[in-house]
Amino acid sequence: MSVDSSWLGQIEREWAQLRQGDVSLDVERFFRHVVSANKVGFLSLESIAAIANGLLTSPLAGAPYLGRRLLEQVGPGRHPSLRVALALSLVTETGGPADYEGGHVILGDVLTDDMASDPLRGMAAAALADSARLGRGMDTDLEMAKDMYATALELGHRSAAYNLGLYWEGRWDRSAPGDVVPDSTKAAQAYKRGGSDAKCAARLDALRARSR
Repeated sequence: MSVDSSWLGQIEREWAQLRQGDVSLDVERFFRHVVSANKVGFLSLESIAAIANGLLTSPLAGAPYLGRRLLEQVGPGRHPSLRVALALSLVTETGGPADYEGGHVILGDVLTDDMASDPLRGMAAAALADSARLGRGMDTDLEMAKDMYATALELGHRSAAYNLGLYWEGRWDRSAPGDVVPDSTKAAQAYKRGGSDAKCAARLDALRARSR
C-alpha cells in the first residue's frame, strides 16, 4: 500500500473500528498497516502509543497481544508515551506476561523525566500508586500510594482524586500510620480536586447526602 491519502483513510477507518469494538475488523491487518506506517514515518509516535493502548484495552480477540507486539516493534524508548503504554501493559499483565519490576522501573523513569509531559507523568504516578495500594508486584505501601495519587493530581491526572477520596472515606479498609479515617472533610477535598470527573461528583453527592 503506497503512502498516500488512501492509506491514511484506511488506517483511520480501522482505528475507528477498533475503538468501536467492531468484530468485523481484521485486527492483524490493522496491526500490519500501523507497523508499515511507522517504518516510513507516516504516524506520529504519540499516535502509535494511542493505537497500542487501544489494542491493549480492546475486547477484540488477539488485540491486546498485538498491542504489546506493536510497542516492542516500534521501540518504547523512542517516546515517553510509548514507555508508559508498555509499562502499563507489563504491570497489568495485558497483552503478555507481567514484568512488575520492569514496569515499575519504566514508570519511575517517566515520572522523573522532565522531557515527559505532565499528563504522562501523572499517569505514571497513578499507576505506581495503584501498585502500592494493591500490592501489585511490590509490598503494599499505603503511604506511598497516597503520595503518588497526590502527585498524579498535581500533574493533572484528575481521576487520581477518586482513589484518594476513597482512602479518606475509609474504603481502602486500612490506613497509613498516623491517619484517622474516615475523614469526610478530607475525602470531600479530594473529590473536589477531581473537577468534572463523574465518579468524584457521585461520591461528593453521597457525602453531602449523609451530612444532611
